[in-house]
Amino acid sequence: MLKSTGVMIRSGTDAIKTYYKHRAFEYDDIYKLRRRQADLAWLRRWVTRHVKGKTVLEVAAGTGYWTQVCSRSARQVVATDYNANTLTVAAGRRLGSQVSFVTADAFRLPAFETRFEVGMAVLWWSHLKQREQEKFIAQFLSRLAPGAKLLLVDEVYRRGTAKNPISRLDRFGDRYEIRVGKDDVLYEIVKNYPADDDLKRALSDHCDQVRITRLRHFWAISARVKVRQ
Repeated sequence: MLKSTGVMIRSGTDAIKTYYKHRAFEYDDIYKLRRRQADLAWLRRWVTRHVKGKTVLEVAAGTGYWTQVCSRSARQVVATDYNANTLTVAAGRRLGSQVSFVTADAFRLPAFETRFEVGMAVLWWSHLKQREQEKFIAQFLSRLAPGAKLLLVDEVYRRGTAKNPISRLDRFGDRYEIRVGKDDVLYEIVKNYPADDDLKRALSDHCDQVRITRLRHFWAISARVKVRQ
């Protein structure tokens, strides 16, 4: 808990989880912005192509927007999220028997019966602290088969369009924003905007064939989980 000019600000991992729990029923509003539609159309085609006929493990699935995209061409989708509230919204999409939802922490994923052919996380990487990235990637990829595909999508910083200005940078270089929750409480949220070199460096020990595409409002990565000899 931080205090700024007499106002209490909730911070830390639990604060982030609470903030997104309260936003469960409005989270899809970010996909309704007119200026983002061209990017989103490209991303939907990109995701559909990469998951076609594959088994998919999705982390931080939220309200299931991208789960629904996957469901149209994937053979199987297991969508996970820490917040049961958001998964309730996702389950309401009625995506079919090939899709299942599991409440799970992104850092403590269950030991599934088989390893997946594709791992996907959309709008999650930016909320990872830099010192958390290795832990997340190592355990996430442990749930994927050797040679599996990793798909990551997140936002590009555009000056003048970000409605949540930076509140501080910590000593590790992580960027924070102050946001107002539905409960009118202020939350300090990690929101990083990595450069391509940062992304490649974070994945280099675990992935090869790393391809980064930068659109106007989003970046997208496809990479292959290394096959160890």
